[in-house]
Amino acid sequence: MNNHNCLKKLKEYKKYVKCFVNSRKSRPKNIHTLRVLSRELYSLLSDADPFYERVKKVIKISNKIRDTDVFFEIFLPSLPKKYRNKLEMESIKKYTMKSRKKKIEKLHKYLKSLVIPKSVLFASENHELIFISSEELRLDKTQLHKYRIYIKKVLAKEKNSFSINETKIKILTKIKDILGMIHDNYNGMERLGMCSVNPVLLSEIEKFIQEENVKLYNQFKSLN
Repeated sequence: MNNHNCLKKLKEYKKYVKCFVNSRKSRPKNIHTLRVLSRELYSLLSDADPFYERVKKVIKISNKIRDTDVFFEIFLPSLPKKYRNKLEMESIKKYTMKSRKKKIEKLHKYLKSLVIPKSVLFASENHELIFISSEELRLDKTQLHKYRIYIKKVLAKEKNSFSINETKIKILTKIKDILGMIHDNYNGMERLGMCSVNPVLLSEIEKFIQEENVKLYNQFKSLN
């Protein structure tokens, strides 16, 4: 990997975290940016470096916050209008945002105590992606999410290598995005199930989401 690029990512990360904490950022776009930078840096770090686990914790703490944001920004708007109109949106928002606020406070507290070093140990291994056959990868939330995390790591390494393969990056990005949509659909349904939604309506929405995930899964198989 190109260590110069990796060190540049570390500096960018330090700068953004400082801004995030000092400005008390909490908007969805700020959370998303923090997670993108954290995930990319995490993918480049060696797991032997102590900072590896600290960045991992940033990702872990912010997971539920991002899930909430995706729920309102992407999942609910993606539902057909005939379903959205029957949902008690104010009640859903009130229930969900209270929890988000607590998690934001926890994230800020951790970031405030986070010491970002000037230099770290980056992974030196050049992992080649071995595609798993579509027969081995089922339409399963856990299995596909783990594969997506692996794709993200390979993608980060590919983008920061000396010899960049644009075609490979394009394919990996498509796979990552499709698997992301499947994961967001699963999370959205789980979150909706925790709200007070009419059981019949919930069942109809679940059927719709299952059909959408099958379509996305088939797109994934065509690329994999």
